[in-house]
Amino acid sequence: MLGIGDKIPPPNTELNLIFDDSDVIGFDTHRDDVVKLLLDEAYKSLAVVSIVGLGGLGKTTLARKVCNSGDVSENFGKPIWITISQTYDLLKILQDIAKDLGILSENTEDKKELAIKIRVFLEEKRYLIIFDDVWAEDLWENIKNVMPDKNNGSRILITTRFENIAKMADTKYDPYKLPTLDQEQSLNLFLRKAVPKKHQCADGLPHELKSLAQEFVAKCKGLPLALIVLGSLLSAKSYDFHEWRELLDTMSWQVDGSKCIDVIATSYEYLPLAKKLCFLYFAAYPEDCKIPIIDLLRMWVAERLIPQEDTRTLEETAMCFLKDLVQRSMVQVLEKGMDGSIIYCRVHDVLRDLAILKAKEMNFLVVCSKPDDWKSYNKARRVAIHYSSNVNEIMGDYANPNIRSLLLIGKSILDCSKYRVLRVLGCMLYVKKVVLQNFKGLPHLRYLKLNSEIEGKEREFGEWIRGMKYLETLDLEESKHGDLSKWIWQVKTLRHAILNYNYNTRGPPASVDLRNLQTLVNVNYSESRQASGSPNITEVRELRIKVHEKYFSMEELITLLHKLKHLVDLDIRGVSGIDLGRIIWKDFPFYKHLKNLQIMEKSRIFNGEGNKGILPANDDDSKTLVLDDDIFPPHLTYLELIGFEFVSDPMSVLQKLQNLKNLDILGSEKEKVLMSWRLKCSAGGFKQLEKLRIWHLIVDEWEIESGAMPMLKELWVGYCDPLRVPLELVHLPSLESLNWYTDIQTNKDMISSIHKQRPDVY
Repeated sequence: MLGIGDKIPPPNTELNLIFDDSDVIGFDTHRDDVVKLLLDEAYKSLAVVSIVGLGGLGKTTLARKVCNSGDVSENFGKPIWITISQTYDLLKILQDIAKDLGILSENTEDKKELAIKIRVFLEEKRYLIIFDDVWAEDLWENIKNVMPDKNNGSRILITTRFENIAKMADTKYDPYKLPTLDQEQSLNLFLRKAVPKKHQCADGLPHELKSLAQEFVAKCKGLPLALIVLGSLLSAKSYDFHEWRELLDTMSWQVDGSKCIDVIATSYEYLPLAKKLCFLYFAAYPEDCKIPIIDLLRMWVAERLIPQEDTRTLEETAMCFLKDLVQRSMVQVLEKGMDGSIIYCRVHDVLRDLAILKAKEMNFLVVCSKPDDWKSYNKARRVAIHYSSNVNEIMGDYANPNIRSLLLIGKSILDCSKYRVLRVLGCMLYVKKVVLQNFKGLPHLRYLKLNSEIEGKEREFGEWIRGMKYLETLDLEESKHGDLSKWIWQVKTLRHAILNYNYNTRGPPASVDLRNLQTLVNVNYSESRQASGSPNITEVRELRIKVHEKYFSMEELITLLHKLKHLVDLDIRGVSGIDLGRIIWKDFPFYKHLKNLQIMEKSRIFNGEGNKGILPANDDDSKTLVLDDDIFPPHLTYLELIGFEFVSDPMSVLQKLQNLKNLDILGSEKEKVLMSWRLKCSAGGFKQLEKLRIWHLIVDEWEIESGAMPMLKELWVGYCDPLRVPLELVHLPSLESLNWYTDIQTNKDMISSIHKQRPDVY
């Protein structure tokens, strides 16, 4: 883990989230001004720099641009970013700082102990810590003693809406007041969202539309968020003068200089009802939360917010709804997968405020941040609890007995027998532990995600699961649940089954018919023999399975794969006798649309930091894999090969996969003779590859021709000595990060030489 003083990592980190570039119009000058304050040599003592501005003005966006400045990374190393928001928990702030520094011990909940650890760690460092979105005047008083001042130019950066908070934190620097956009900047930002260039004529925007655009812009008073959301609303319409005029005439509001919630509400009102309800679901998440898309979409489906379409699954339609909200700038994309799919998103705090307001008005959902919240909102059908609680006691007095959804954050105790009509029970982000009592009830539950400790009660828990006649999503990946094989496959309505590999839950037997199942994750056929044959799971899109020749033969595996015509994501872990190198992928019905493939033949794997992760012991020899040109599905974006020994250069074949963006080759850890072949990446090979990891591939030479891997951003090489570092790495145009584990001095010298020639490479 990187610490203070290390160079800032390349993009695709928390400080480089995927925001639309239109969010940062005109910010370059402001970025440079703030950077100058942070690097001011006149003050060597610890100082606070504050960015002050209205909600929706772009304070957080500016702070991220500052952190990504090369000058900041050179002087402070990796900044520590802490989001505060309207209410804050000092213990959580300390935990987040310690976590970023890499000094957090598990389950450390002693504020004094954490404060001392942080202060001691920072004593000899020049550090930069960002506290984003500060609302409370007492925050700096509570945190300042944790920050050592060694007269080395360390800095604190605060973003806040309130000038008095900035002045209370420090008097060395006046608050940096972020201004609204001027007329020209406002119009440019609005038009970029409302009318992309591809829809403009050769002479630009028609005069009559530009005139209306200026009237829209005047209503927004230079607030970027208002301009972005209003422009995005218009982008969903045709570029017709009368349609724009009609919308403008319905707008009686004008941004009043202190908030932009009215313009956001206008965009919300123009949503169809189903999409309105989906948007309101964002109210359930904490402010500035990184929201996992897959969980959100499955809850939408379980809530019956998504209409059934003939040509799509419910989940596919839900993703279309999300993309529409993104296109309207009501939701921000934080992270995408290698195949371009959205993995995490968030909503701006102003949009979240609107979602909370509308959700209360409709009795759709209520957020409870403290026990007294129940008294005012006891008719809500959906409840999100954002604090540690005994849900049984608190809800017993105030809550609506007809609650349909219960979303938990923090430690909770829950009596399952009390909620007879509950459809959704989810442990969301930051949940530490949920204790379930009385495994009865919840007969109508459709979505269940837990991180509870259920070990030792698997029979009682399993019988409870089996009694749910409508269950669609069962997510126990973070739970300690025991072997549930006897019970869960009797739930015929299952669409998504996500289990924990450590508890050896066997996959569905051949006798079951789970025709609705789309996701089957972390099951194994490696413990005991079931009835021979493969189950009827023909609709599965994602499959992660561990197989053992003794309990699930190669023939049974191949029969199973032949049934999966919709498969997109496949992870197979072979143990003891399963020879995955013999699989002929082009024979399967999913050959042309499989995107993600992971194959592991050994019992030892290695994570992205090069540390060993050991699965159950297995002494079998590695498999030998000979690659033919069409051995792998042609449209893969992610490929991971673990535990194979290659008898020829794998790059010669893999580089022809035109869509491949992420490649992991983790060879055998076992010592072996140096191979006689060399690695070669040819000109034009790996056209889309962005991330490459190579471990335990024992060859001595790697040739990279000019024009190879033009998009490569990250390279990880470990335990490959005596492989020599190729000088050609310096010429890879997109390279941002080079991580090479080696004990050879000439390799270390070569890496130093590359860094001198390419200081932009981490």
